[in-house]
Amino acid sequence: MAQHGTVVRDHTEVDRLVDRLSEPQTAAALHTLLDNIELIAVIVGGIDGLARKGEVIGDTLAEVLHEVRAAGKATGLDLRETTQQLSTLIPTLAEASPAINRILASPIVEPEPIEVLSEAAVSLVKGLQAARANGTKVGMRGLYKATKDEDVQRGLGFIIEVAKVFGGHLAHPTADNG
Repeated sequence: MAQHGTVVRDHTEVDRLVDRLSEPQTAAALHTLLDNIELIAVIVGGIDGLARKGEVIGDTLAEVLHEVRAAGKATGLDLRETTQQLSTLIPTLAEASPAINRILASPIVEPEPIEVLSEAAVSLVKGLQAARANGTKVGMRGLYKATKDEDVQRGLGFIIEVAKVFGGHLAHPTADNG
């Protein structure tokens, strides 16, 4: 008996569908949909992509807000002002998302390159401070004399090795010179 009721109900649904399809407005709407099916597919793909990125952006935003709240409590940060700043920052982050993803996937965020860059930054600052304080100027004779210093030799050796590897990358830019 239950099966017969299901068949009757299904038949009624089919009849209602056929009745709707025979209405001129429904037929016109279906023709419009079919005429624009490629555009609709592109729009649906775009919405799907946005929804997928939206989840990543949403997760990132939630993490940032959690950190902002914690920092606000610790430092007395004005959360309203920070929220206004975030509202201008989020669209910029969304636009920069592909570049950010490339950076995060690159070896630049590995511990070793970060350590090397950090050491280089400290050396640059200390070197600038020493050059300003000492008024350092070096001619050819002073350069030759400086190369006798073991620290200078190590630094120049490092620069030479980096130049070799970088030159290899420049010669074959698409190859993985890892």
